[in-house]
Amino acid sequence: MDSILVGKYEGEYQNGLYHGKGKITYGKNSYEGTFFNGQMHGEGKMTCEEGVYKGYWVEGKLVNGCYVYSDGLEHKKVTHRAWDYCSNNDPRFYTEVKDGIKNGDELRDTTAHDYGHLTPKDCFDTIDGYYDVLKHAVFDYKTGEIVRTPNQTEIDWIIANCRVGKGFAVN
Repeated sequence: MDSILVGKYEGEYQNGLYHGKGKITYGKNSYEGTFFNGQMHGEGKMTCEEGVYKGYWVEGKLVNGCYVYSDGLEHKKVTHRAWDYCSNNDPRFYTEVKDGIKNGDELRDTTAHDYGHLTPKDCFDTIDGYYDVLKHAVFDYKTGEIVRTPNQTEIDWIIANCRVGKGFAVN
């Protein structure tokens, strides 16, 4: 059985899998910490260009810890739940958090692109279109054509993480 993670690995093995203390580097990213059966598991630190995840991992997922951006902005906490900002709970973008805009204040950055203001009421802005919960599809902002039909996992992610429309009509 091969290890689940692929990259340059230095560390302990068990039964041909990364297991125990080690470090894996893949591209410009790295993880240093403990592994279990080929996955990040236990205390560790993942470093990428944009910042560092530090905390406790279970079966390859960060379940408790924090994220520190490369400019020093620290996300208050990472848990097994979705992050609290850039979501329905807190729709601010990273730049708004960094610039001191409070949750509940009027948002400065309405979207990461030019069409977010066109998101229909109760639909979700997915950047490449908008997800309509009643029609179970992502539609193109310009043409209104179906971009894709997401599976349940993606639908759950969209609802938990994407901005919801406030009632504007699509042209």
